[in-house]
Amino acid sequence: MNKTQRLIQLMMAVNERMQFTTKEMADEFQVSERTMHRYLQELSELGMPLYTEFGPHGGYRLLKKRMLPPILFSEQEAVAMFFAFQSLQFYGALPFAAESTTALNKFYHYLPSDTKARIDALKDRVSFWTPTRTQSSPFLEQLLEAAIAEQPLRLTYSSKEGATERVVQPVGIYSSNGFWYFPSFCFRKEAILLFRADRILALENAETDHPRQSFQHYTLGDWLKAGQDMTPEASYLRLKVRLTPDGVRAYERSNGLDENLERKEDGSGLLITDIHPSNLHYFSKYYLSLGKEAVVEEPIEMVQWIREQIHAMQHAYGPNITTKARSDH
Repeated sequence: MNKTQRLIQLMMAVNERMQFTTKEMADEFQVSERTMHRYLQELSELGMPLYTEFGPHGGYRLLKKRMLPPILFSEQEAVAMFFAFQSLQFYGALPFAAESTTALNKFYHYLPSDTKARIDALKDRVSFWTPTRTQSSPFLEQLLEAAIAEQPLRLTYSSKEGATERVVQPVGIYSSNGFWYFPSFCFRKEAILLFRADRILALENAETDHPRQSFQHYTLGDWLKAGQDMTPEASYLRLKVRLTPDGVRAYERSNGLDENLERKEDGSGLLITDIHPSNLHYFSKYYLSLGKEAVVEEPIEMVQWIREQIHAMQHAYGPNITTKARSDH
């Protein structure tokens, strides 16, 4: 076994053990303690965060930020990995944002020159575009860590009622149309509701004795697949929307293909699905934004809200704006 192979194996062993002595590693790799000490020094110089503890119970300890062993990629795999990283460039906020940038730069730097040239050519021909958002979402890492640890969070949240304080437990985080969302169990409403990360004004861990929900057998994928949450089906609202051909195209640009959307021969469509009442305001604003290309027929609460918004816009612009504009000419 050559020295490079031995260092890679040692790196893997260190990652697995986290804490060890020079003698333990020397015995395992069948080398002298002096040689093992030199190997560990070389790993440290390569960037592995090793910490030395002295005393009778001392030895080496690996700090939290571990260093992974080298991984060999084919050229096509390297290109695929680069563009997987680059697909995140349009997001204004990311969990581990600094690490993502560092990883992308490091990955590109060590590629062969001909592979770099291929990537440079492809960058002008491939893009994973999503709307660029300016809203800050500084709590993504905390939300993700809380979802993994099943940790309730006390947050101040900006909603249509104003700034409110509540305790929630995130199921996970996901991005859609440039925004970050985190479906969470709301202890006040006793249901899983959908929240937007950029609307968090303040966040901290809830008290250690606060009740917790177990999501061991319920993942973010389950939530996305079901469409909403774990509340009884009777609490859902029936959504029925008629879309013009332009409306169908606009809907599919935002939501992709939807099995609940029935396409007509002329290109128009009829969308029939269920939504949770907690998302009524969000979808009402969305279908209002489609203008005449979408006509909501159900639920009546959404129809009424859209009518009120249209009436308010007519009042704001004035009922005779067209007549006045013509008279000015």
